Amino acid sequence: MRWEVTGIPDGESGDYKVEQCTTTTGEPSWLNYVNFRNIAEGDYTVLYRKFGESWLNIMQDTEQEYGEHDWLVQRMSGDVFLGGLGIGMIHIPLLDSDDVTSVTVIEKEQDVIDLVWEHCAKDDRFTIIHADINTWEIPEESSWDVVWLDTWLTHEETVDDYSSRMREKFGPYCDNVGGWEWSE
Repeated sequence: MRWEVTGIPDGESGDYKVEQCTTTTGEPSWLNYVNFRNIAEGDYTVLYRKFGESWLNIMQDTEQEYGEHDWLVQRMSGDVFLGGLGIGMIHIPLLDSDDVTSVTVIEKEQDVIDLVWEHCAKDDRFTIIHADINTWEIPEESSWDVVWLDTWLTHEETVDDYSSRMREKFGPYCDNVGGWEWSE
């Protein structure tokens, strides 16, 4: 299964860019991903981050990316908190769910917000916060039914350290806390 992202135009802002690609067009990191993951022929929306002189594929609307979000799909209801905007791919099933009452998205990179937020799938249930998930102070009155963190680890910690830290941070505000590398 795949949620195809549409409507986000190609563009570049700071160290980020969005590009419409195929299995034969795009930056080398995307084409390596295509070959490594056996991506089906088609059109894809890809988000890249610049590292030095190279662009690294960090998100794309592939079946593989869909699979990484299965934990959230099985639990999406009520008030949902998302760590990371990406290309707004997960917004598609959230929009389709009558069980979702609100979606709060936190995104660290203003460049990603500038490229994606105006164009991604959303309705009046969606709000965005420009902040770093690691340093953001959660307002005391906050409460969510599901927290999903599609965010990067810091260089100093392991996946286990990161998942423990995020569960400790969000646990008082939500019982269902998961992330793309560490959901149970």
